[in-house]
Amino acid sequence: MKILFISILITILASIVSAVSLTQNNNSYILKNNYATVVISKKDGYITSLKIAGDNQEFLNRSYIDANGSKAGFHAKRSTIIKNTNDHVEIAFTDNVLNMDWEVRYTMLNDTKGVYFSLKLDHKANYPDTQFSEILEDDVGRYLPTAEQQKNCQVMGPKEACKVKTGEVIHKYDWSIDALKHDVHGFATKNGLGCWFVTPSMEWKNGGAYNRDLACHQGENDSLQIMYMAGSHYGAGDEYPKRGENWSKVYGPYLIYLNKAGSPQASWRDAKAVAKVEKAKWPYSFVSQSGYVKQRGSVTGKLTIKNPLNSSAFRLEDAVVTLVQPESNKESIPNQQWRHYSFRTHSISGVSPNFSISNVIPGTYQLRAWSKGVVGEFILNKTITVTAGRTTNLGEIVFTEKRVGPIAWEIGIPDRTAKEFKHGDHFNQWGLPYKFPKEFPNGVNYYIGKSNYARDWNYCHVSVPGRDGKYQSIPWNIYFNLRKKPTGTSVLRVSVAANSSTALSVSINGGKNSAEVADFKDDACVRRDGIRGFYRELEFKFGPNDFKIGENKITLHARKTGGYTNNYQFDGIMYDHIRLETPGL
Repeated sequence: MKILFISILITILASIVSAVSLTQNNNSYILKNNYATVVISKKDGYITSLKIAGDNQEFLNRSYIDANGSKAGFHAKRSTIIKNTNDHVEIAFTDNVLNMDWEVRYTMLNDTKGVYFSLKLDHKANYPDTQFSEILEDDVGRYLPTAEQQKNCQVMGPKEACKVKTGEVIHKYDWSIDALKHDVHGFATKNGLGCWFVTPSMEWKNGGAYNRDLACHQGENDSLQIMYMAGSHYGAGDEYPKRGENWSKVYGPYLIYLNKAGSPQASWRDAKAVAKVEKAKWPYSFVSQSGYVKQRGSVTGKLTIKNPLNSSAFRLEDAVVTLVQPESNKESIPNQQWRHYSFRTHSISGVSPNFSISNVIPGTYQLRAWSKGVVGEFILNKTITVTAGRTTNLGEIVFTEKRVGPIAWEIGIPDRTAKEFKHGDHFNQWGLPYKFPKEFPNGVNYYIGKSNYARDWNYCHVSVPGRDGKYQSIPWNIYFNLRKKPTGTSVLRVSVAANSSTALSVSINGGKNSAEVADFKDDACVRRDGIRGFYRELEFKFGPNDFKIGENKITLHARKTGGYTNNYQFDGIMYDHIRLETPGL
């Protein structure tokens, strides 16, 4: 049976159910209310059965909890009944994995339409150094494609891609999700049986608002529905508790939600409705796990970003404000932060719009903001202290975009992605880099005023096989006309959406290449079918005499610095937006 996999955002529907009960035998705990029955193994703490009440249909094939790409697994050494009443059943399982204490909890209330899952990690100061990059809890909703179709599939490049018997190539990264606006993902069958991970908050996710991560795996015999508590697939980075460091964190809870509807689409709509209701309940009042913070504060303010040439405020679109930890020798860039929690709000629009970030854990934060249509990421020059039970009103926060002169021309839309370019509207499918040599046999030659970036600018500047079979990058050219020369130093402002093993320099009119920028962090977006990774804003400067009256040419020189060695090389750079700022024009 084929299933429809759906991943994205938002929300819920309440149900009327009565008491919850807990029974057990030598092997299992059985949690049951009038909506669902959940069976959990005493041996390892894994869910072994998920069913809707009154229906014998099994939702689960298998489940597991592990870390570091299955190199370390959770296998409960002890289980404890935390609570067992008519309206609340809660069970804890503990183990020590990777030099950390793990506590997994399952909670079912009388009105829970499935079961809640949470995980606490605790690294005590006397524990040795450790490192982890992937902690996940997997469930199987149903097959995608069928198990028979997946058997003996042909491994493609990269190795995670698999060509099944139907000719379809499935690649697990094609179902990745962005944490920023994410609320729910899961599987639904053709007849509307759904199993969903409903996430009212991803405050615990490493990388926070910047994170992108897997939502499912294809397997030899089934397809896996995944919730990564910690994941580094798109450059988010490993996590490194050190000896001498007391560190702990609670991941979740999130709801494993079961539903039954007339179609996959109806199941999905219901799951989105459920996510909305769960989000309104956050932080959950039922949680008793130590380290989970219920008393919280909020941050409000007004966001203004100005044009430096005339001091006017931009009309913002889909702007984001996020609270992270200030960068330091101990704390990495926001994309790779993991020790602490982070908070954000999104979809802010208008001229100097108000914003509000609710349910913030008390502490000290750095505020960062960005907006579609405006180049740059903006950082408030002071930290913010959040207090439980109080609202911190920041008033109007004013940032100024970098710009040295009028815009001569621009390519793309500043939105931290490459979605507007060729293939960008269907980026999450295997094999797009392979198409570049055929679609652009002479590379990209873009003519300002004539070319269309949705058609004539590829979503990724990839390397191509040379005559000797080795992969090499080829230059991309931008042609434009000037009626007169600029009067001062011009800036080519290049916003980078993602980079994998690629350095960048530029030249104008066949002249000497600029200094090369080679210190990009690999965010794996090319090989993992992404469209955004580590955002970076670059400036390349030109003097007035570097230009000509008439036709000019700026060349982007992408140099391959690494990448995989088998099949396609998986290196490249994704441009978010490019513009030329020219004083005096």
